[in-house]
Amino acid sequence: MIAALMALSMVAAPDQINKLGFLGGCWTLVRPNGTKIEEQWLAPAGGAMIGMSRSVRDGKLREYEFMRIVPGEDGTLRYVVIPSGQAETAFAVKDLDVNAVTFENPKNDFPQRILYRLADKDTLVARIEGSVNGQERSADFPYQRCPAGN
Repeated sequence: MIAALMALSMVAAPDQINKLGFLGGCWTLVRPNGTKIEEQWLAPAGGAMIGMSRSVRDGKLREYEFMRIVPGEDGTLRYVVIPSGQAETAFAVKDLDVNAVTFENPKNDFPQRILYRLADKDTLVARIEGSVNGQERSADFPYQRCPAGN
């Protein structure tokens, strides 16, 4: 019985991952200090999504991340990130709606939540939030779809 339930939960993830198709594509943001942030996501395939991002300022790579969204052992989707060569961290899907998702890991130092929301066909708003030393913190990343050819 337990094996059957686990098999059902593993099957549910591909349907869930397809709901995240709105993340697919190339997204970019230029901060007032000149930092250019690019984030790219491959479309859902094989029950997973693969992404990467980089931040460049003054011609130098400042930060980078490798991301994937995959089902965990229980079938629940996980946002797994490796930021700038640090240890891998996983965030479980908390809320999944049309064109919006929230991932959460209350045990992570910061952020504890990662949110994505498609504001319109060319605007993807990413947000990180949580607490640091008891103080609530957040940062928004209002990405625009990359111009054609980039």
